[in-house]
Amino acid sequence: MNEANGSDPSNRPTIRDTSCSCAVNRRGFLGASLGCGAYVAMALGAAPLMTRRAFAQQPRGEAQLNTPFARVEKIADGVWAVVSVTSGGDYTTVSNGGIVAGTDGVLCIEGFNTPAGGRWINQLAKELTGRWPDYVVLTHLHGDHSNGLEGYLRQDGGPKIISTATTRELMAERAATVGAEPDAMGLINANIKTVLPDGLIPAREERLTIDLGGRSATLRQRMGHTPSDLTVHVDSPRVVFTGDLVFNGLFPFYGDAIPSRWIEALDDLLDDDRTIYVPGHGSLANRENLKPYMELMLHTAEAAKRAIANGVPASEAWQQYTIPESLGEWGKFRPDVYRFAFEAWEKELRG
Repeated sequence: MNEANGSDPSNRPTIRDTSCSCAVNRRGFLGASLGCGAYVAMALGAAPLMTRRAFAQQPRGEAQLNTPFARVEKIADGVWAVVSVTSGGDYTTVSNGGIVAGTDGVLCIEGFNTPAGGRWINQLAKELTGRWPDYVVLTHLHGDHSNGLEGYLRQDGGPKIISTATTRELMAERAATVGAEPDAMGLINANIKTVLPDGLIPAREERLTIDLGGRSATLRQRMGHTPSDLTVHVDSPRVVFTGDLVFNGLFPFYGDAIPSRWIEALDDLLDDDRTIYVPGHGSLANRENLKPYMELMLHTAEAAKRAIANGVPASEAWQQYTIPESLGEWGKFRPDVYRFAFEAWEKELRG
């Protein structure tokens, strides 16, 4: 056993190099704008294929590693994206994430869906960079991003786990409900230890920049998918880890959403043709690739507002909702996923 983190060296990932292009198109994005865990995995595994939209045209990093549950793509020296794959039924990670390294420090994004996922990325960071992670950034509270934080812990204490103060508070509240009613996304897994972040960004601080040595990562506070979201911004190249503010090819989950703030966040976030976006779920994308996603968000908003104006309750309106063919096919992690969107809009607009 490896004394540093309790892992078996024989299970270390084997790194392999293949070639893959990473082209970014330059086109306009917005034409208009408006004035957590294994439960997700099981549903994703049963969901239809994401969408027929041309994923082959989306940015791809240099392939570094393929596993049954995720692929690792090198975007640039010291910057890797983890893109989870659930179609094979392996739910070790489920959410996307990544690794960002400088000369003096290593930062991982997300805790992933299981402690095994956390241990895997912890070891992978060591293999790729030569050092254990110094920081882990949690973009929001949901279990498919946070259940695996325990896997980062080592005998030497492990990395500093960073989130917003609000996210930590919400995680603590939900941890206290284990064994009670399931949340909107499914059963709470009582067998997973809740590890709360120990590096907190207070609400008054809009952003925090972490110097990794020759490269920095800037964490920006946002709101929309949940009451408190973080995005991670890297320069040279321009890469943004969006958390679940962006779902690429999968209809987004609104269970904790503040919908109008979500659209505002996207309007601000998806503002650069040169940026590669690593979504919370789905393939890497550029601004143009994500235009259908923003259009989907706006279309859902218009449908929900129209239903509310006509006195149609969310419990009925979501069942009448269809996505226009022009926006392509979007995977659903559960059959009634539209319901959460209409309920979130109804809650916000009716108070």
